[in-house]
Amino acid sequence: MDIDVCIRGRRSVRAYTQERVAKEQIETILEAGTWAPTGMNRQPWRFIVIEDKQLIKLVSDETKELVKKAMPPLATQLNTSEDVICYDAPMLILICTEKDPQWAQINLLDCVLAAQNMFLKAYEYGLGTCYMGFVQFLNSKPEVLRRLGMPENYDIQVPFIIGHPKDRQDNGIRQKPNIYKWIK
Repeated sequence: MDIDVCIRGRRSVRAYTQERVAKEQIETILEAGTWAPTGMNRQPWRFIVIEDKQLIKLVSDETKELVKKAMPPLATQLNTSEDVICYDAPMLILICTEKDPQWAQINLLDCVLAAQNMFLKAYEYGLGTCYMGFVQFLNSKPEVLRRLGMPENYDIQVPFIIGHPKDRQDNGIRQKPNIYKWIK
């Protein structure tokens, strides 16, 4: 698939079928992430792939409670039995790095670059993805991180869900970027 088609067509997906994603596709998607550029070629990421529905529900429930406490204006939206965190997706991928205050910002950016590669590769396969930023609140819950197989002294940097979309993705029109200043 043409890269421009992927860039223009990929959207965040919040409704999935329960069809499993092929292991070979996930392995290729993970590999695409590892080809992202990193500061000083450190390649700091580790990937945790979670298919266990109970663990994904735990992530959703725990995240929901933490967000309600940290961001009270969102409590009304989150007081629902619906999964408004992981959207009942069949898979959750956590991109993680070692805690390192000196490299914290660069590690996060490196993981974001890896995620974008992974999102585009997933789209090429007809899969949907959605960045789940609130899941980072779980970094304050070491007991939950242990259940997720997170190595000690690691943090979640970029959590995202992935699966087969229930509906066709909306390829709505995007505005062209405003160029504020072009210096020649």
